[in-house]
Amino acid sequence: MTGDRSHPPITMQPRRFFILVQDFSVGGGGQVPRGSLLSQVGEPPSPDCPFWAKLLDTEAMVQVPARVARELSKEQARMLQAVTNGDERLELFRQEGFLGRRGALRLGDRVRVQITSASGEKVRGVLRYRGPMGDSKEQAGVIFGVELVGSAAGKGFTDGSFRGQKFFSCRENCGVFVPVSRIEPEEGSECRPLMAPRGSRRACTRLQLAAGDPLKSPPLVVGDRVFFKMGDSAPTGTVVFCDYLPKKEMTGVFVGIFLDQPVGSWDGKFKDQSLCHLPSPEYGILLPIARVHKEKADEGSKALSDDSSLGLLNDLPSPSSIRYPPRPEWESPHGSPSSLLAGGTEEQREGEEEEGEEEELTLPPLEINSMVEVHDPPIYGVIRWTGKLPDVRETIAGLELEEPLPSGCTDGIYRGMRYFQCPPGKALFVKLRHCRPDARFGVPQAPENPVLRCNSLAFRVYASERVPEDTPPGLGEEGGQRLIGWKKGIQGHCNSCYLDATLFCSVLDSLLLRPADKNDGASYEETRDLLRTEIVNPLRKHGYVCATKVMSLRRVLEAAGHSPGFTSEEKDPEEFLTLLFRVLKVEPLFKIRSVDKDPQGCIFYQIFMEGSAGGAGRGVPTVQQLLEGSLAAGDLKFTEAPSCLILQMPRNGKDYKAFATILPSLELDLTDLLEDTPRECSICQALALSECPQCFGDPSLGAGSTHQYCAICCQQVHRHRARHSHRPRALRLPPELEHLPPPPGPLPRQTMQLYAALCIHTSHYVAFARHGPRRGQWLFFDSMADRQGGQNGFNIPRVTPCPEVADYLEMSPEELQVLDPKSLPPCARRLLCDAYMCLYHSPTLGLYK
Repeated sequence: MTGDRSHPPITMQPRRFFILVQDFSVGGGGQVPRGSLLSQVGEPPSPDCPFWAKLLDTEAMVQVPARVARELSKEQARMLQAVTNGDERLELFRQEGFLGRRGALRLGDRVRVQITSASGEKVRGVLRYRGPMGDSKEQAGVIFGVELVGSAAGKGFTDGSFRGQKFFSCRENCGVFVPVSRIEPEEGSECRPLMAPRGSRRACTRLQLAAGDPLKSPPLVVGDRVFFKMGDSAPTGTVVFCDYLPKKEMTGVFVGIFLDQPVGSWDGKFKDQSLCHLPSPEYGILLPIARVHKEKADEGSKALSDDSSLGLLNDLPSPSSIRYPPRPEWESPHGSPSSLLAGGTEEQREGEEEEGEEEELTLPPLEINSMVEVHDPPIYGVIRWTGKLPDVRETIAGLELEEPLPSGCTDGIYRGMRYFQCPPGKALFVKLRHCRPDARFGVPQAPENPVLRCNSLAFRVYASERVPEDTPPGLGEEGGQRLIGWKKGIQGHCNSCYLDATLFCSVLDSLLLRPADKNDGASYEETRDLLRTEIVNPLRKHGYVCATKVMSLRRVLEAAGHSPGFTSEEKDPEEFLTLLFRVLKVEPLFKIRSVDKDPQGCIFYQIFMEGSAGGAGRGVPTVQQLLEGSLAAGDLKFTEAPSCLILQMPRNGKDYKAFATILPSLELDLTDLLEDTPRECSICQALALSECPQCFGDPSLGAGSTHQYCAICCQQVHRHRARHSHRPRALRLPPELEHLPPPPGPLPRQTMQLYAALCIHTSHYVAFARHGPRRGQWLFFDSMADRQGGQNGFNIPRVTPCPEVADYLEMSPEELQVLDPKSLPPCARRLLCDAYMCLYHSPTLGLYK
């Protein structure tokens, strides 16, 4: 879309922002849709005169009729810019107060978010970031970064990072980034954390906890009578201090108490600064406000039993049956490590925190299911949860203890919210930095960085050769024997199975041979030569590629494509193919389009299901049925016959499958799925002149197949009263065919052959590939079939022959339907039940396309 650019120069003045409330046309026949955002520099436009403005989405300058635009604030425009659908933008703009309430959100506010655009449910979270995600115009809109909490924890897709940049920190898969359309303030929340800004000091003696605080503590003032929990007792006293600690505002509010009994250990000072006067340290104690309760005449210490549900370690008695081992070597020499989430006096805890900041200890990494100990003498347990709690800025660990404690522990609940499940009295929440590896089992070996470790020195025993000369693929028995066995195929390492399986069966020679031109970047030749000489040629010549070669390719792709995670994270084959084709600037494998629309180039086609598309609503569908149904549902056609076709099955990763079993068609017939191709009448086999999309789902005509007719058959079929509403449309055929006599025999068919399949089960990709023309020449490849060594060991790839899959590929869907998948041979079951992508090629078209 372009507009007339012959506009007067614009002087530097404040920018104004607008949203279009209706479509309008521009010069050249283009149209600017409603919901588009614009920016204008200069004086406010006259209500009756058009004005020049820039479209934020395309940066084109257009002359806008004033009647179709409504002004926005800059903040509103930036929030709406992150919403890509124009109609949705306009709807949000028209909702009274919607943008104002979202604009008032601040970091730390409690919110509810819709994790994906397809999910209708909103879940709980805490706002951790708001702002743009990059410098480009596509990333200029305001995005909200939210840490999911409660039952939603673990349902996100980030740890606070996006494209290698850290915007906030949370546990893996506990963060989401959403536009303004998918976030709202939590009902009843004041949206303010109980925490002063860093560097500020609040000089007040009366403090009220934030609304909605789980403890619902009453306000405290100097002079109030209070009590707190200490072991099995409830000491009482009078408040003499209630405020933030000097230069420690981020730790929250603390209460200094003048005790009735000499059970304390605080002299009224903090880091040599006097906060209050006490006659003796034995009569003083400093505690977080959350642990202090106001005395009430009718309650006594009843509230104390409620506070014990927090599950925090506070002078907890140790089970007498535990035998304490010697102090481990990696423990800090500076006193007890037992200052946990809520234990000990704050003076002692602050001193320990200072020492912890000055000296970083090198401890083995701790994660979910790590066996740890806390306290001194130690209490043993297993980490069941890690993350952030609303009132603590440090990472917290939820432990399931070996033995229940008599008080202070729960079954996995903290302040009314469940974080994990365990028996009653065994859940303890502590700061993660206070956990130590369980000393009874020795010091665990710290794992090396798997990306840095993947080098030629560490992998020297598994090294593979570089092969610079072009090597054709080996076919038949000789090619199969070269690949079969242990330490064959491509060695897997660090979540590389998606890439190993794809490379094993889908590399096209056209990717490897194109010479560089002036438009190619510096990474083109490096990527092409690495792929050709270090991976493809060695695999064809020697049948083996080391993981270091694949890691080199992953590093190059990650840098060239600006796509973080390719060296270490789990990805899917389509992500790898998309990035590889982009870096190597490869032409799309095929083009596809809907009626009267421009063709779209594609690398692979994702089969999608709509209703019972493909006639495959019941039983075992074939790939042929699924492809025809998906194209019919979208009213799509291939513009020409492809030489290679990659089809993605109707499933979402490892979690969702539309069908328990899918039969990969050995031969894929594309004749009726192509534009401008002569086709036979579905009834009399004469030359077809029209097709009817509505007949596709007609059960009386054979639902699940494409229907095209000659002139006579089209009239007869549509005389039936049930088909009067059908709208057949003429086929586009070469003009010379209209003047030729009927063909003497059947018209030629455009077919493709199945040559490989990628499968996934429990997050692990494997591949099946055909290595010859005979029916049983099938291979099964697993890049991580076995492992040598432990955490710092090596994967061993394996390629095995699997001729038995040919028997099942040749079965009919009806024959497969009566078989129990559990009774199938392992390879056949994986191919039929776990198919993720099926790869087809045309041997004849492949010679020149």
